[in-house]
Amino acid sequence: MSDEHIHFDTRQLNAISITEVARRLGYTLKKAGTVFKTNCPWHDDRHPSLTFYERSNENRCHCFSCGQGGSVIDFVMQSEQCTFQDACKLLSDEFCITSMPVTFHAVRPKPRPIVNVPPQEYTYIPTEMLDELVSAESSLCRCLMKMYLPEAVEWLCEEYRIGCYSMNGLDDYTVFPNIDRYGRVCNLKVQHYDTDPTSPRFAHCDHGSCYWLGSIWVREGRLPDNAIFKSSCLFGEHLIPRYPDNNVALVESPKNALYGALAFPSMTWVATGNKTALKRDVLNPLRGRDVMVFPDCDAVEEWTQALNGMADLANFVVSDFCRKMAPDGQPKFDIADYLQQQRMALN
Repeated sequence: MSDEHIHFDTRQLNAISITEVARRLGYTLKKAGTVFKTNCPWHDDRHPSLTFYERSNENRCHCFSCGQGGSVIDFVMQSEQCTFQDACKLLSDEFCITSMPVTFHAVRPKPRPIVNVPPQEYTYIPTEMLDELVSAESSLCRCLMKMYLPEAVEWLCEEYRIGCYSMNGLDDYTVFPNIDRYGRVCNLKVQHYDTDPTSPRFAHCDHGSCYWLGSIWVREGRLPDNAIFKSSCLFGEHLIPRYPDNNVALVESPKNALYGALAFPSMTWVATGNKTALKRDVLNPLRGRDVMVFPDCDAVEEWTQALNGMADLANFVVSDFCRKMAPDGQPKFDIADYLQQQRMALN
């Protein structure tokens, strides 16, 4: 059976500025660093959580609260509660993009694959609690702004949902959220950093102390007493499905991932959180990807051996760059140390 339909150039329609589409549909956009945000049409959104990404290689939206989002056409379909054909017609008419009638065998578009979220066995922190913390005012972000453009650091905070928290008499602890590939907040790691660029400890965690907000909020009664938090989650894991064509860079600490993302934003940077987290269940979100691995200078052999046993999982390529670049007598040298040296030398 054949029928006459209107053919729409979906590539051209999805290339229309998504923020301009939102404005014409009556949305109020709020500037947040290098991106814009508005209320999400996929759920009852009281605080703007839908983020628009307009860059050379993307033009889309994503909601950090409900996990929904998509292309320009997806956004129009949800906003106007209309069919695919009606959304394409609305865009074509509004932006004067030519369409044409064609005759073809009726074929239904393939549905998007449904991600089967495993049953909830853990306590996940409500995204609203994280949203309240996201800020570029933390101690580590202040360090980064001494080396990189503030706009770049603000973009980084939006991408990784980096936050700021008050504790121990200080109001600028850095919050590193562990968000899994389904957009669920597993836990929030909190650390404070030395912000004095003349100090040899500049941009290093004060006293090596870190805290987990999940446990703190349980003690404060903000989360259930019987909460069990998932620990096997990569920092930056939520970005892996968002950028399916990117090569991935794997490092140990979240700070390393942030430095790497600022220096080489074309790659998706993720972190294990510690040297002992190189386990198959932790690295499973990397399945099928090309992964460049940057161990700290004292962990090259250990990481190489561990990843050799998981060659079927992803294409891991382990680099000894940090060991080669480490100054004599500095066994803890990592990728962040190297990039920091380079940026400070430029300044």
